Amino acid sequence: MTASPVTDGDARAWGWVEHLQSGGTTPWAGWSGPGPAGEGPLPGAQQLELLRRLNLVGPVSRDLAARVLRTPAAGRGRADLPLAGAGAPAFGPRPVDPADLDDRELVRVASVLLAEDLVALGADPVPTSWTRPWRLRFRLLGDPLVVARVGDDLQGRGRPQGGVRPFVVVVAAPLDELLAHTWTQRCFERGTRPWEEWLRFWSERDQLPARVELGEAVRRWSRWRPFVRIVTDRSRLPHALGVRRVAQTVVPGADQAELARRVAAVVGLLVPAEERPALMRTLGARMPATSTPPVAVPAWARPWVDTAAQRVTRDLRRADYPVLGDLADLAPRWGAAQDPSTTAPAAPAGAELDRLVLALALRMLVDPSWQVREGEVSR
Repeated sequence: MTASPVTDGDARAWGWVEHLQSGGTTPWAGWSGPGPAGEGPLPGAQQLELLRRLNLVGPVSRDLAARVLRTPAAGRGRADLPLAGAGAPAFGPRPVDPADLDDRELVRVASVLLAEDLVALGADPVPTSWTRPWRLRFRLLGDPLVVARVGDDLQGRGRPQGGVRPFVVVVAAPLDELLAHTWTQRCFERGTRPWEEWLRFWSERDQLPARVELGEAVRRWSRWRPFVRIVTDRSRLPHALGVRRVAQTVVPGADQAELARRVAAVVGLLVPAEERPALMRTLGARMPATSTPPVAVPAWARPWVDTAAQRVTRDLRRADYPVLGDLADLAPRWGAAQDPSTTAPAAPAGAELDRLVLALALRMLVDPSWQVREGEVSR
């Protein structure tokens, strides 16, 4: 059986490959120059279009270009797609024009590249200091973003969580905020389902995640009743922990959380399960800032969140623990969200979110400064 001859379409495709590897930005539909056939099969449409988008953002090294072209797409989406007009495959996926690809398809490739970079970087060490045994020992529960940020900061100041009889501090917040923070934190730990799919999972079961079910969290510590405090007024959290100040918690935008969620899925395939949270914590600390708002509970889930908030508030009132603030603050903030003068911009979703996630991924791939540790030289 003889090898198939190189067609005019194949020659044009190889010419475009060389153009992109040299930093070109011409779309496939506008390219006509032929080129010599390279080794192996033609790269997929996703890889080629991602490289073109990277060239639009900034200079791309030859090494990064080669990585992009040989990196498979992650997840359960379509396999690598052939170029329309570059030869007709006898079977397999339908050829496409790369310009017609959704941004989500390009993110699938970018997330693999970022996961490989993160694994190569390794986890940042958690700051520690000598423990001050005479200070109040505590255990933080509740809002996962606050618990993670404040807990790490206090550990670095010699105030680790734990102890034989710790003072339990439950960080409460409006239930819609707790749900959003719980999903976001999971994105920067082990990964999870997409935001609305995750919400639907819990709403269909009429249950709350363990970190959001504050009444149950308190009951697990009921034998330490004198040592429990519920904090709804965030300004009083330092007093509850016996410190002058606590670290500021920055809530990641929807694009940051979604990109982290996608990267976490790939990291889970590259390293043992126990190593993934530390790597994802490192990514969260190094990810560039964006102006995208955090995720918010969509309209279809609001009735369920309202009912759940009433139940959690009722459970905590019955438990009669000391409260720094007001348990009424657990109610979702729909009223403020309906006032255009007080609400923040709506969180993006669908194709707009995919566009922002891709923009962030391109920014991180072109500028590897997020991978540089103190004293090192940028790659």
